[in-house]
Amino acid sequence: MKLYKLFLMGAAVAGIFSSCSEDGFWDAYDTTSTATYSFTTKSNSYNLLPSDTLPDLKVTVNRNTNDKDVAIPLNININNDIITLDTNAIVTKNDTSYIVFKKGEFYKDINIYVDDSNLKKGFEYKAELSFLVDSVDFFEHNYSISGNKSYVLTFLQDYTWVPVGNVQYTEGLINAFYNVQDLTYKVAAEQAVENHAYIRLVDPYGKAWPYNGSFSAVDNAKHYMTLNCEDADGVYIDGIHNSGIEMADGELRFVSLAYYYMMNGYSFDEVKGKGLCGTLDENYVITFPAGAILICEANYNGGAWYNSNKKGTFAIDLSTATLLED
Repeated sequence: MKLYKLFLMGAAVAGIFSSCSEDGFWDAYDTTSTATYSFTTKSNSYNLLPSDTLPDLKVTVNRNTNDKDVAIPLNININNDIITLDTNAIVTKNDTSYIVFKKGEFYKDINIYVDDSNLKKGFEYKAELSFLVDSVDFFEHNYSISGNKSYVLTFLQDYTWVPVGNVQYTEGLINAFYNVQDLTYKVAAEQAVENHAYIRLVDPYGKAWPYNGSFSAVDNAKHYMTLNCEDADGVYIDGIHNSGIEMADGELRFVSLAYYYMMNGYSFDEVKGKGLCGTLDENYVITFPAGAILICEANYNGGAWYNSNKKGTFAIDLSTATLLED
């Protein structure tokens, strides 16, 4: 997909609004309005194979009236620099973004552009748009929402994964919720062709897990635990992972504390400095510090995360795998 570089020209801005206030923006909307607004789609998610390309992307906002020019404040969060939004639909004033409806329009498309040439494999790209309902504009102009208040786009372009044999997995997570013994068992592993530092376990809580028969499966899909081993002293579980098993309060999920911190704005160097990462030693064994892996049950306490691996027994022994060489 081609990256379109769109520039908002002064003449174009002037043509958007038929009723301008003294500051050159737009007049306040009728405070007695019963107009409602909604994103027509709540989310889109794409997991692309190495050769796949993204389709044309857009999200539509609709309203139930079309008698005035209206600008609705938005909150926009994008976790990368390769996604841009259509400036024909969105304008910015005083660091606030607005989606603009012209008189006569019930729908407004926001085209989403991605610079495919700079797409990084294995990274989850995310763009979230939501109505800025706590803004002064929403209160003063009596805007209201009827339907979806936000839209989330996520996508990643996966690696090419190849089997590298079975590895020894010492499970140290479940005892945070259940008083069970940590067990060591064999799990199939795969390695990324494009980046050998990426290793993943295949269905670590599937049939290979000795306790599997005590829990029901969520679905028939494969589930993975992906590890970033680019820094032997800064290993982390890359992404939030579903286990595929239904616990007492919903599906078991897990994430490394390092990744959780990076999702919340910390750099890799910062989380490594805090001692939140695991290590890959000279014997090809991955371990994590006690408490450095988080788990949750989807329906327990709103899906809140809790520290696991409390004994520090979690380990993945890669020495039996036939790993790809650089």
